[in-house]
Amino acid sequence: MLRTAAFTCIFSLFTFLVNGQDDSYVVPDPKGMMESFFSVTDSVIRAEVGSFTFTGSIAGLSSGEQLKQFGVAALTDHTITLELDDISVRIARMKFFPSSHQIEYWGDRGYVHRIDGRYFWGFDGSMPKQRIVGIDLFFGDERVRMPQSAYRDIFEPNFCSRPSLFGRRVCHSKAFLSADGERLYIYMRNSRIPSLYEVTWIFRNGRYIGRIVDYAY
Repeated sequence: MLRTAAFTCIFSLFTFLVNGQDDSYVVPDPKGMMESFFSVTDSVIRAEVGSFTFTGSIAGLSSGEQLKQFGVAALTDHTITLELDDISVRIARMKFFPSSHQIEYWGDRGYVHRIDGRYFWGFDGSMPKQRIVGIDLFFGDERVRMPQSAYRDIFEPNFCSRPSLFGRRVCHSKAFLSADGERLYIYMRNSRIPSLYEVTWIFRNGRYIGRIVDYAY
């Protein structure tokens, strides 16, 4: 929330200096305040999510709760599978086709404002290149599919990368299980600076209960 307010002020000043009275690029975008970590009231979830997120490190919680982290079991260009004991999480992505969606622009310079009527997380103002097409959890033989409404505005998903040819693989998609086994968190750090953001989907006893989304730099 603090980052969003600061960015808005700086962006507004820059626009004024460059364009004078032309405020066509001071774009209204409330998404950074709607599902922020800083509005979480559940103390247990706040502490656990704060232990592995960028926003949690800002709040001084990054070394807090002990969670069980999933390992990467499989990785392709289109899917990543994370596993812990008999629980697995599979995230799938694909190319984004603008012609299959309703695109709304802001002003006359091609700034992408909303997709399918929603503010979106991606690279702000740019047409997305990739989107998430499914997130599935498997508890043994039981499959739980995340509702599409929980990820339909999440774009430019990152799986894993290598900073150099022989460098260590860094994964931006993770999953965590609480010590009591009741809460499961699926985490992604997506897009890139200056639109880098993080999203955490929360499950309790195998049921999706909500998400937390914030900018991540």
